[in-house]
Amino acid sequence: MGIKALQEFLETHCSSACVSVDLLKISRGFVPKRRYKFNDSGHFYLVVDAESCLDRLYGGYFSDWVCGGQWNRMMYFLTSLVQACHSANMELVVFFNGALESQSLNEWSAEQQNQRKKANLVTKHVNNKGTPPPKVWWTPPVFLRSALRMALRQLNVSVACSMDDHHQEVIGYCREHGLQGIIAQDSVYAIFDPPRYFSSNNLKLTYKGSLETKEYIMDDIAKCLNLHPSRFCLFAALLGNYLLIYVILPPNNSICNVCFSYIN
Repeated sequence: MGIKALQEFLETHCSSACVSVDLLKISRGFVPKRRYKFNDSGHFYLVVDAESCLDRLYGGYFSDWVCGGQWNRMMYFLTSLVQACHSANMELVVFFNGALESQSLNEWSAEQQNQRKKANLVTKHVNNKGTPPPKVWWTPPVFLRSALRMALRQLNVSVACSMDDHHQEVIGYCREHGLQGIIAQDSVYAIFDPPRYFSSNNLKLTYKGSLETKEYIMDDIAKCLNLHPSRFCLFAALLGNYLLIYVILPPNNSICNVCFSYIN
C-alpha cells in the first residue's frame, strides 16, 4: 500500500471518522484558547498545502485549462474564496513546495512520468476528437503555481514556500504559530497529529455561502484502526515510503495485519 495510499485507506475503511463540515461556520464560532505572537487577532487560521489542491485553488475544472489556463476565472474564484473567508473571520496561509527533497527524487521522477503520460493522452484526445479531455486527465497548466502565488499576494493572502522538507515545514509552521488546522490531502500530515485536518479534495465554495469539506477526526481514526495515536508514526513507517519502498514489502492485507499485531 505505502504511506501515499494510507489516505485512501482511511477514507474507505474509516468513513465514520471523515465528517462533512462547513469551514466558515466553524470559523464564526471559533474562540481562541490562547494567544500566539503570529495569531493575536483571534482569527481562525488554517495552513493550506497548495501542492495537494492546485485544482481547487485554480477554481475547479474548466474545459479551457488545456489551452493554457484561464487567469480571469482563477482570479474570480480566488477573490470569492478570500472574501468568504474574511467575512467569517478566517485567514489562510498557503504553502507551496520549493524544496528539492533529493531523498525522494525517485518518487518525484515517477510522478513526472505519470504527468507526461496524462499530457500525451490529452493531446491525442484533442487531436482525434476535437473536444475537451476528461476531467480525470486534469494536469496543472504551465505556470499555474507562479500565477497562484502572484494572485494570492495581490489578494493579501499570506504565501509561504518550503525550503528543505515540505511536509515537515508545513506542520512545523502550523504548530509554531498556533494555527488551528491544515487543509491538505496527504496521509503524511495525518500521522503527525495536526490540530485539525481537513480534506482539500473535498473543498468546495458553494453558492449558498458555505465552504464545505471533510474533517478527519484523528481520535476516531485511531479507534477505528485500534491504534494508540502515539503509534501512528510507527505504523506509517512500516507501510513503506521513499526509504523503505512499499513494492518490496508483503501485500497490503498481510502487512496491515502484521503492523497492527506488532504495534498493539
